This record gives sequence, structure tokens and C-alpha cells, in this order.
Amino acid sequence: MRNRYDPNRGDRKKRTEIPNLENRNNEDDRDEACDQHYCQSRKVQVIFNIKSVFLSATLLLGVMTPMVDAQTAADNSQRISELARQLEATRTELNTTRSQLQHLREQSAADSSQVTWHDSPEFTGLDQASQLSSFSESGSVVQAANAFACDSCPNCRTSVCSGVPELCDCCAEKLSWKKGKFRILPFGAVFAEAIGTNRSTQLRGSPLFLLPGPAPGIDDSRFTASAQQSIFGLNITGPDVGGFRTSANVAVNFFGEQPIQNNPGLFALLAYAELRNDDWRFWVGQDADAIGRQNTNSPAWSSHKMQGNVGQIRPGFRAERFFQCSDMIGSSLYFGLTQQAVNDFIADPVVAGIDNGLPNAEARWEVTLGPAEKGQRPLLFAIGGLIGETRAVDNLALSASNVSTSWAVIPELRMEWERWGFQGECFAGQAIGTYNGAIGQSLNPNDGEAIYSTGGFGEFFFHQSPSFTTSIGYGIDNPRDSDLGTIPPAGTVGQRARNEAYWLNFIWRLSEEWETRFEVSHLETTYIAPSNNSSTMLYHGLVKYSF
Repeated sequence: MRNRYDPNRGDRKKRTEIPNLENRNNEDDRDEACDQHYCQSRKVQVIFNIKSVFLSATLLLGVMTPMVDAQTAADNSQRISELARQLEATRTELNTTRSQLQHLREQSAADSSQVTWHDSPEFTGLDQASQLSSFSESGSVVQAANAFACDSCPNCRTSVCSGVPELCDCCAEKLSWKKGKFRILPFGAVFAEAIGTNRSTQLRGSPLFLLPGPAPGIDDSRFTASAQQSIFGLNITGPDVGGFRTSANVAVNFFGEQPIQNNPGLFALLAYAELRNDDWRFWVGQDADAIGRQNTNSPAWSSHKMQGNVGQIRPGFRAERFFQCSDMIGSSLYFGLTQQAVNDFIADPVVAGIDNGLPNAEARWEVTLGPAEKGQRPLLFAIGGLIGETRAVDNLALSASNVSTSWAVIPELRMEWERWGFQGECFAGQAIGTYNGAIGQSLNPNDGEAIYSTGGFGEFFFHQSPSFTTSIGYGIDNPRDSDLGTIPPAGTVGQRARNEAYWLNFIWRLSEEWETRFEVSHLETTYIAPSNNSSTMLYHGLVKYSF
């Protein structure tokens, strides 16, 4: 039996264990080598990744740089295109502005006739700027051109041109005649009037004052139908001269050469030419007086002349300077040299007199306040006047020895708000019969001395709607009795001592072309011979069609 104790057994074990230790050491070495290899691999991989990232970034930068350059070029191209479009838009706007400026110049030339053209369907109720209507009905030519129209013109501010100032160049070309550099634009209006009264009046188609009443028990009722107020005119614009716009206006109605005679025929309302810019206006020829510019809303052509409203139509040489003090304040200064003897509405030359070889000198200063809307400011104050000489004549219209000074002072006031307003004027002066003062009497027929007179009118108006206006007013002309001479023999008329009127009128604008007015008034005329005094109710209707 083998000895269980074997001294070499432990050695074998040791010999067995020793290889195991060696294996462990080898494994540790392998692990360490693996770790070293792994670390080395990680380093290589990191370096590779860094190189890859660098190469990728370089490649991406190389690819993106042209793309960025291309995008920048595209942005620049787009910006250039945008600037080109803006430049083209600016050019278009400049051309439009030039066209509007030309339009405004033409509008100013059209307005140079001093006619208030209504630039909207809303009726302002007053035609104060209308110098033509200074002895025409305050609107007789005012809307005469309002019916010029074009159908849905793309160049117009509205679908339809509603008046001469509203016409675009396209429509003005269609509606006007051309002769070289001149453009001629016609305008007109047809009036139909009916006047009823129980007393005889002077100037039946447009009453000025009453003739002496009949004997008691005699009916003196009168009815007058008339179309004499109808108007035809031409507005002529020409080339600019030295910074001034040029124009001319001609207009006639049918009251005859001397309306006071009640003989129908052509009567020259306007015949003048003018130069105008933003600061100055120069005009020569026949025009309404530039002093006493306020008028009533009466349907009568006379607009209550010789009943407190002074003013006339006369030839002369005139100039006016305009001042724009601020957005809220405007002013103007007028000066003119005009014809003294104008006998259109004075039948007796002994009462009117003649000139003494000198023109009348006229002046007027005007101030307007408030925002400029509808072509005028809401508040106007003006003061005007004249001075001249009047020579007396005898019954054969031969010159007499005495010469009188003609003079007058005429303050004016106009206020207008959205729905109501007031306008009026007053006067004081002597030898102003040719301005329709002193009831058309300049001189005492007995001694040829000047007649002094005072008077004026005032009228309130209210707009019930844009198309309907009501006005109420009062006017008086009161010559000094001691200047009128002696009571004439029985059977003669004698001088008029007082003329006054109360009135209520209505204005209904059916459209831009159609308008109707109706007035009820009380007129009373007194004479130096009380037996000749007369008074009446007067009913006056009017229908107007503008074309």
C-alpha cells in the first residue's frame, strides 16, 4: 500500500499551483495589454474623429461658402430689385403729383372767374366767393358748370366729374375745345322763373324797388314768367406766362343791353382776362365789383340790390395780393381802377351823373379765420371802399358845373359752421347810385349835389339737410331825405326815400344739375312824395338746370 504521505505530493501541488499563478500573471498582462491597446485605439479613434470633424468642417465650409455667397448675391439682387421698384413708384408718384399740380392750376384758372363751383353734392348755402353773382343771383352761374360729367372715368377722384374744378385732364380734354395752346370750356344754365306781386316793380324779371302805387280801388297785380336769367359762358385757359397762369372768362345772360328798360336781349356779365399765381391776381375787363362781395340766397338775379345789398358789374383794371399767414389765417388786399359811370340800372342820367375824367379807385382788405374747407374758411371779415368823382348833367345830359366826390365804406361779415351761418354787409357813402346804393340815386336832380345814404343787409341760413337750405333776411337802403330834393309836382314820381325788404327763401338741390328756389318777401318803397309810397308781398319761384 502506498504511503499516503508523499513528500512530493506537496511539490506536485506546488508544481500544479505555480503554473496557475503564471497563468494569472499572463492574464493580467493580457488585460493590461488590452487596456493599453484599448486606450491606444481610443486615442486613434478620437484623433480620427477629430480629423474627420475637421475634414467635414473644411468640406462643409468649402461647400457652404459658395452657397452663402450665392445667397448674399440673391439678397443683393432682391434689394436692387426692391430699390428699382421704389424708384419706379417714386417716378409714378412724381408724375401723378405733376398731373395733380396741372389739374390744380386748371382748377384755379376755372375758379378765376370768381365763381363758387360746388365741389360736392352738399350745398353750402352761400356763394360769397362768386363775384359773378355780385349782381347775378347768388348762384346763377355758381353751378352753371356742375353738370359737366364723364361716366366712370378712371382718372377722376370720383366716378363722375361733378363740376369744372373736379374735371380730370382726360375729361377736360373731352369736354373742351382746343385752339393751339388754348382750351375753351363752355358752361351754362337755363332758368325758368315765375314772379307774382300785387304791385308794379322796377325790373320785372328781378325786382329792385316798387313803382308808385295806383289810385285807390285799382288792382295792380302782376305776374311775370321769365327765362332772362339763363346764362351761357366760356372759360378759356392758356399757356403760363412768367410764373402766372393765364385765363379768360366770357358770360352773357338775356336781360338786354340796359336791364332797367325791361327789353330782353344779350347782357354782358363777364368779359375779362387774368394772370394769377398763388400770391397775385391781375385781371382786366368787365367783372363784378370786388368790394361788397356778399350776396343773399335769393332766387332773384338782383339778389336784393337797392335793398341794402350794394355792388355792380363794371369794367376796370384790378389787382389782388394773397397772404397765407398760417394754416388758420388767410388774408388778401385788393386795389382797382374802375369805370365810374355805369348806368345799366339807372334810367335817369340826371340822377346818375357822369365821370369827371378820372376812374374810381377801389380797395378792400379781407381776413379769413379757421380751417380752409370747401374752398373757404368759416369766418370772414372784410372792409372795402371807393373814392372818385361824379359830374352832374342837366336834363339834356350836358355837363354841369358841379362835381361831387363819390365815396363809400363797406364792411362785410360772413360766418359759416356745419349747419348754419350768417352773411351780410353794410355801407355808408355818397354819390354811389352806380353801385346800387341810395336806391340807384347818385345826385339830387334839382341841384346836382351828391346824395348820402346808409344801409345794409343780413341773412341767416340753416341747412336742414345736405340738399335743403332755409334762409331768412332783412335789407334796407335809406338815403338822407334832405339830399333828395323837393317834392315833385303831382303826377310825377320823385326821388325814392327808403327801400326795405324782409324775406324767407328755400333752396332745394335735387341733383348737381337741377335746383329749385322759392322766396316769399315783403318789399316796401317810400318816396319823398308820400302819395307814391307802395308795399307788396312778392312770391318768386325758380327752377334751374345747369349744363
